[in-house]
Amino acid sequence: MVPIALGNLSNMVASGDENGNVYVWRSVEAVKDNIGVNLTGHTAHIQRLEMTIDDRKLLSLGMTDQTVCQWKLSSIMEEGYQDKDKDVSKDTH
Repeated sequence: MVPIALGNLSNMVASGDENGNVYVWRSVEAVKDNIGVNLTGHTAHIQRLEMTIDDRKLLSLGMTDQTVCQWKLSSIMEEGYQDKDKDVSKDTH
């Protein structure tokens, strides 16, 4: 099963895959155009994704690596964001 998280205050969409990648898009339209960010930090399957109520952070839970990553999404939410390779900060605990 592929986890998906939807923004609470925005149109953001996030998805995880079996290889440990997390993908974030500003909107469904950006998903269709494949304009988004690939976040790497897990080594295996993403089990769960959750966005904070203000959509400023994304939490991802790795199934096999037992890691929780906290991603700061403020750069993706900026108006005019186009760079699909732009860095997004990651905090791991």
